[in-house]
Amino acid sequence: MMKKIGLFIIVLLIEGGALMAVELMGAKLMAPFFGTSLYVWTAVLCITVLGLSLGYYLGGIFSQKRPSEELLFTILGIAAILVYALPYTASFAIAVTKNIGLLPGICIASVLLLVPPMVCFGIVGPMVVRLMTAQLKTLGKTAGAVYFTSTLGGIIVTFLFGFYLIPEKGLKYCSIVAAVSLAVLPVLYLIIRLISGNKADQQMIVAESVVVLESSKTIIIKANRSIYLFAVLEGAAVMAIELIVARMMAPYFGSSLYVWGAVIGATLISLAAGYYLGGYLGDKYVQLNILFWMLLIASVFLLLLHYLSQHLVVAFENATDTVSALVIVSVLLVLPPLLFLGMVPTLLIRYLSAKVADGGKTTGTVYTISSISGIVALFLIGFFIIPAYGLTVPSIWIGFIVGIVPFVKLIMQKKYIALLFIAALLFSVSVKKVEESSPDVEIQYFSEGLLGQVLVADVHKVKQDNIHSIQTDDRILFVNRMGQTFVNKRTGVSNWNYISFTSAIASKLPENSKVLLLGLGGGSVANTFCNLKFSVDAIELDERISDVAQDYFSLNPNVEIIIDDARHYIEKTTNKYDLIFFDVFKGDIPPAHVLTSETFLQAKKLLNKDGFIAVNFNGFLTGDIGIPGRSVYKTLTAAGLHTYILPTPGKEDERNCLFIAGQTSLDFNNLRSPLLHGGIPVPIDSLLFDPKQFNQQPAVVFVDDIPNLDLLNIKAGNSWRKGYIKGYTKMFLENGIPLFK
Repeated sequence: MMKKIGLFIIVLLIEGGALMAVELMGAKLMAPFFGTSLYVWTAVLCITVLGLSLGYYLGGIFSQKRPSEELLFTILGIAAILVYALPYTASFAIAVTKNIGLLPGICIASVLLLVPPMVCFGIVGPMVVRLMTAQLKTLGKTAGAVYFTSTLGGIIVTFLFGFYLIPEKGLKYCSIVAAVSLAVLPVLYLIIRLISGNKADQQMIVAESVVVLESSKTIIIKANRSIYLFAVLEGAAVMAIELIVARMMAPYFGSSLYVWGAVIGATLISLAAGYYLGGYLGDKYVQLNILFWMLLIASVFLLLLHYLSQHLVVAFENATDTVSALVIVSVLLVLPPLLFLGMVPTLLIRYLSAKVADGGKTTGTVYTISSISGIVALFLIGFFIIPAYGLTVPSIWIGFIVGIVPFVKLIMQKKYIALLFIAALLFSVSVKKVEESSPDVEIQYFSEGLLGQVLVADVHKVKQDNIHSIQTDDRILFVNRMGQTFVNKRTGVSNWNYISFTSAIASKLPENSKVLLLGLGGGSVANTFCNLKFSVDAIELDERISDVAQDYFSLNPNVEIIIDDARHYIEKTTNKYDLIFFDVFKGDIPPAHVLTSETFLQAKKLLNKDGFIAVNFNGFLTGDIGIPGRSVYKTLTAAGLHTYILPTPGKEDERNCLFIAGQTSLDFNNLRSPLLHGGIPVPIDSLLFDPKQFNQQPAVVFVDDIPNLDLLNIKAGNSWRKGYIKGYTKMFLENGIPLFK
């Protein structure tokens, strides 16, 4: 018996870990065609939960009709095969959806890639609950221990795979590790069977369950099926809060893989602890009041979430270790509400189970309902509610909805301490911040959405030189509080040097040349190309950015705007271009999937005979912080392109670097719009950075299989973000503008 329990613990740890590994790998495997936007992550999350829901339901049925160890380990063996095949399944899914639009393609590819393994993983939990439960009075603890152990495996793998194995070892390596781990389980089971020589242990468990059930004097509660509504509330609230917290943290920490990894990890830690404690309390108190109290406490923390997040992220502004600060803030925001929400499923499983044989089926039903409601909530919150109402109002409403029924039920029982719910609600509403303009900052546009926070502000700052005080009059486009476009409001001229440098190198092309611009921003680069009389196709994923460029930054109406992911467009289009300009920063994050060798090779095929590629990147080239910049150069060179580096003036943390890459060597002598200094043309060749200066410093070739740019860019991204926090985010807070809407 003890051997079997130990084996089940190993099963749950590996199953939970493999589940999270597949979810993380799924998004990255789709990136080479669909990108890594939050559309992809949302689809992956929704389809993951959909597959698990189907698995929970089937697991409940199997556990009631055929609770056998043989079936359990057969399913784990099938899962191992499916996980091993993930890279090949991804290639097949991309090929099938190649001619479909971006969003439908993402959804269909996610279904093909993720549903089969997730169904297998979902079946495991209910079956193990049934096989491990010998007495009804311990059902809650068993269910709690099962999902605690599985989630613990998920926590370990989230950090191990997300922060190390995927960026360092690659996706194929990770799929093999996960598949082998799963494949070991059936082998281990067969070895134990051979050693024991029979099925006595399994028969003993099932027989013991029946004997205990028949001889016990358990009080069976006939539960109203409306109780399942609490599973709906729990599932919807968990998924909504996971998304909302990540978006609340974005203005200070960005929205990189590490932000999402920290939030997902904190969510799993909270739920794991909740599952275990809920199981313990469920066996001790088989009554609804304990459920009401847990929901009420969770609702109080949810009501305070927007207030706490505004203050917590600012409290860590001077942290030197950004990743540690990110993890700590994620845990502090997520743990309090989700710990108590995590207790709900196991409390419900114990309350709703009338006999041991019901344990597996009830587990499957509760988690199926919870998961499906999570899918619906994620879809509604991400695509409709956040864009329409921001983050603060939805978080208050979620807290109210979770807490109102428990509050009424407890007040009817004269449990007046429940009035704390009303106090928290009133406080939450009273401290809700509303964006305001001030003499120094005028807000023109403020929007939250699945693709991040977009803000347009007119900023009036006093700059002091050695002689005079100068009043600036700037209009700035921020994405997740990082500048994307920065112009003089009166003239519309960009304040960034890289725009004039871009104009100079592009002017080597004749009029009527065709340009592909990847990343629109406010349109400064697009307008520059139009001034050179080029035909411009601009690819922009976020439709809000397109609207902002036209409404607030005077985008030239001749620019052809295409709403798509940059990599997706490159892979699909058959158009030819004379210049392909990569300007793809999202906040402080250069998207890894757009700057790989495979991307540049495909872009190279789209160039006309004398066409070339240019990449706008941060200004760091030396030391560890310069590894990403040096790697961009190395990757372009590995793609067979003659590559030049053109830094703009200033220190590394203040400048940009333009990487200019041609199919043959490029001549910058005859430019229609040369760089000028004091009215005199400045030769481009005299400004080029000699790559021999960093020949001995480390660099990598970026490839699709090893998406390590996020990891390598942490130092550079932090440097940029801290500059914006110091220069703008704190100033905005002092002028009454909240971190999020």
